[in-house]
Amino acid sequence: MKKLLSILISSKTTLILLIVFTIAIATATFIEDKYDTITSKILVYNAKWFEVLLLLLIVNFIGSIKRYQLLRRERWASLTFHIAFIIIIMGAGITRYIGYEGTMHIREGESTNYMFSSDPYISVRTATNTFSSNKPILIGAKSDNSFSYTIYTDKNPVKIDFKKHINNAIETYHEGKGTNGKKIIEINLSSDNHQDKIILKEGAVNVKHGFSLAFNTTEKPNAMVLTLHNNKVFFVYPASVEVIKMPEMISEIIPKNTLTQLKPKHVYKPGATHVAFALIKTYNNAHIQYAEGDETTSGPDVLVTTITYNGITKEVPLVGGRGYLDNYQKEKFNDKEIEISYGLKKMHLPFAIKLNKFILERYAGSNSPSSYASEVTLIDQEKAVNKNHRIFMNNVLDYGGYRFFQSSYDKDERGTILSVNHDFYGTWVSYFGYFLLGLGFVLTLFNKQSRYSKLFEKINNTRAKRKTISTLIIIFFINLGVAFSQNNQDVNNHSHETYTGSISKEHIKEFEKLLVQTYEGRFAPVSTLAYDVMHKISKKDKFNFPDREKMNAVQAFLDMNINAEYWKKQKIIYVKEESVVNILGQQGKYVSFNDLFNEDGSYKLAQVAETAFRKKQSEQNIFDREIIKLNERAEVFLMIYQGDLLKVFPVQDSPNHLWISWNDSIAKQPITGALKLLNADLKLDTFNYNSIMKEYLLSLYDATKTGDYTKPNKIISYIKSIQRQINVNTLLPSENKIKK
Repeated sequence: MKKLLSILISSKTTLILLIVFTIAIATATFIEDKYDTITSKILVYNAKWFEVLLLLLIVNFIGSIKRYQLLRRERWASLTFHIAFIIIIMGAGITRYIGYEGTMHIREGESTNYMFSSDPYISVRTATNTFSSNKPILIGAKSDNSFSYTIYTDKNPVKIDFKKHINNAIETYHEGKGTNGKKIIEINLSSDNHQDKIILKEGAVNVKHGFSLAFNTTEKPNAMVLTLHNNKVFFVYPASVEVIKMPEMISEIIPKNTLTQLKPKHVYKPGATHVAFALIKTYNNAHIQYAEGDETTSGPDVLVTTITYNGITKEVPLVGGRGYLDNYQKEKFNDKEIEISYGLKKMHLPFAIKLNKFILERYAGSNSPSSYASEVTLIDQEKAVNKNHRIFMNNVLDYGGYRFFQSSYDKDERGTILSVNHDFYGTWVSYFGYFLLGLGFVLTLFNKQSRYSKLFEKINNTRAKRKTISTLIIIFFINLGVAFSQNNQDVNNHSHETYTGSISKEHIKEFEKLLVQTYEGRFAPVSTLAYDVMHKISKKDKFNFPDREKMNAVQAFLDMNINAEYWKKQKIIYVKEESVVNILGQQGKYVSFNDLFNEDGSYKLAQVAETAFRKKQSEQNIFDREIIKLNERAEVFLMIYQGDLLKVFPVQDSPNHLWISWNDSIAKQPITGALKLLNADLKLDTFNYNSIMKEYLLSLYDATKTGDYTKPNKIISYIKSIQRQINVNTLLPSENKIKK
């Protein structure tokens, strides 16, 4: 035992464990990118071998404290590091076994006091209570998914065994024999030239285009109730219904609340709606079969199980998975009936949250979501708490050990989905570990016995010895540089003369020194902004087209403001994933701005972008992430040629030193005060920021044709003067700093 412990706490074991840990994390990342998060959880993060690895690291770190005598005062920095790592791993363990997370869905004007788990469970509901499996049902793409659970209810236990899993399942039906089948009605529903195939199972309600169809149930008010008797379908509706016999086109009106047969080859138009429907087919004893779908389908997961209850064993396909809430299905075992679901587990909270308003902001160009927020009220009646909060990105709500993040939203933009995390102890234990880690770094800096201090001392000694040699080398290279510059002066001058772009390089030198306010509120030269945004769009800093001269990022950035239509056709927007390029009907790694739109002006990525944005970040796959990145690049492109990024004009009398672009509404307000004297030279009919920039861009466009940049240079100097006169000069970087 002593020998085994000696091996566990040895330095070699430390190295081996850290290497295995690194490989495990890298492998998990690869699995997540190639397959999904669930598979990486099953194979790595939630695997027993990974937990054993972390436990061995804790034992090794504790042993290192004694082995290296870290309790001595001069080694407290190293001691702090070791304790920090131990506590961080313990925090992860608390999160793993005690913490949990999920989602909360709230509609505007409503309050909710429960959440749903992030992972699916198998739940059994009896007449008196609901019981769930102890562990979530995680199904990975490349893992052993078999399981066997026994759920103990208030009556008899329910044994559930895994048989197979069908991903993205498609339902098919056939009329069968026996008594285990279901009654099903197939309806063809149309609205505004859009058709849907409605599958109505007995006891279900379906709502499409604001119209409700119910089969043998009256739980939905104002719904059309269908019944099936002797292979004939009948309906009752609380409003009149127009019936058109096909193909004769003979029409009649059915009075409201009249029991009427639903006949084939007839079209029914319920009053006060915009829908029409027709009967397709009926099943009296339908047997359902499931097949795996392809990329074009979006079906549920089906967990095919063998369930034993009340002495009876039978195969039961459970439809559901992630995203399915309270999808219980009734199953009979002789004379006893239970309800079983495969989906998210409902968990009650000791307080409620009311959604007052959901706010969604969109980009002007593609109308894609840019940001969203939830204005909520926290209600805890037991503690007399009633507080308003605004939840949005990087602004969470903390209460009672729960953390609420803005996650997603409903399609109609009238509801929010909050991500909920309950891991109070795990979070604070981990935070304390990170604090100790930072403290360890600080102690290392001030510890004279640390390797850092000894290394610093060696550097100083070496630096003193090199000083004389360095001086001689510098003198040598200065002399060499003078000779080289004299020999190559003509070459450099020639290169300077022949390198031109759409906009002259001399004017670009003046433009790039113009100050701009970034989205963070900082002041920076336009050149910094130009290189940042052009690189974000294209991953390039230089641009060369057959019909244009070579341009750097600043030239391209400014040229987009005067030749927008030209740039919309150029393939400069980077796309990493081939699947995204295929959606756009293009090839290669670059597309143009125009490639993102159909001939009618509609945005090609509208639907997939909306779907990607509504997903939680943990659920986004490679395709979703690339769609979001491409959408951002398109928005930046749009903001460039519209001039929205050129926030070069300071707002007069602004208390917080706000700068705006020439497209801002404030930019159209007249300029007052001493600055009006500038218009004596410009002679603009309306003197405001908007007119100044328009005049600049027009004169710049003319200058690219004539080669005379006198006027655009003058306007740039006026804008620089406005920036310096309106703002406190100490807020802006100096001219020398801008030149650097």
